Amino acid sequence: MLKIEDTPEGIRCIGLNRPDKRNAIGVEMTLALEDVLLKTKVDSTIKAIVFHGLGGHFCAGMDMKDFFDSSTRPPEVLQRARAATEHWRIQLLRQMPQKIFTAVEGYCLGGGLPILAVSAAVIAQREAKLGLPEINFGFVPGGQIVKAVGEVMSPRGLAYAALSGRPFNAEQAQRWGLVTQVVESDPLEHALAIAKAS
Repeated sequence: MLKIEDTPEGIRCIGLNRPDKRNAIGVEMTLALEDVLLKTKVDSTIKAIVFHGLGGHFCAGMDMKDFFDSSTRPPEVLQRARAATEHWRIQLLRQMPQKIFTAVEGYCLGGGLPILAVSAAVIAQREAKLGLPEINFGFVPGGQIVKAVGEVMSPRGLAYAALSGRPFNAEQAQRWGLVTQVVESDPLEHALAIAKAS
């Protein structure tokens, strides 16, 4: 679910690795994210974190089927996973002593956006598509997600994204404050370069 690689410079690359689901965050991935952040938080050899996605996408948001709609998991497993999600997304990301950087390509939707909100820099490939699509499925975007994104994104941009459910491109995300830099080539390479220089 995650691909973890550490560079000699002390940068931990956390790759979301569920390409068949466009890296949507399911039960196993959310538990793995909590675990790796807890371990990284107390690891003094890690100086920076770079999030990225494998398989051409960053994150298609939360896997609602795995958590809610048609999940066949035991209730206690789902309860643990939901608690882990709230823990790493609301608390851990903000408590990390390391700077966080994020490389975005492909889709970056919904539940993946709080990672961008806490990042010192977000590097997005020009063709990336970002958004809050929940309203298209009859849901209001999660309160904690909107709250996190609202700390870096312009109020009108956030309102448009949340109320329309329409995706927006990397350049628009940069104008709205969600993305730092738009690049033509591999955003991970650019994010790593910035992390190494920080």
